[in-house]
Amino acid sequence: MERLTDDQVTRLVSFVSARIPETGPLKGEARRTAAALRLAAYQQIGAVIYHRNSPADQAGKTELHATASWNLLVGMARIWQDHPDFPADAAIETFDFDSESPLSATMHRDS
Repeated sequence: MERLTDDQVTRLVSFVSARIPETGPLKGEARRTAAALRLAAYQQIGAVIYHRNSPADQAGKTELHATASWNLLVGMARIWQDHPDFPADAAIETFDFDSESPLSATMHRDS
């Protein structure tokens, strides 16, 4: 999470938020879908922001959740990957996966 700049976080959050329609004018299933997407996005955004604003001594407790939340936001953003405003340099995951053992994630660490 530390390798992400505040600008990258802001741009990805803004991009994802702007793609999810407001629920007001929608009806039925479309309204429920938009509400669910918005709720999921806001929860992930909240976890990332909470981690980034936490004191350094608390980072260990919030980093895993924030990292997973960031990766989910990146996944959501990739739904609109063909959009001209897609922030490709911000939509980077914070996990590397070993090709021989893809379920064993290792977090990027700045050296």
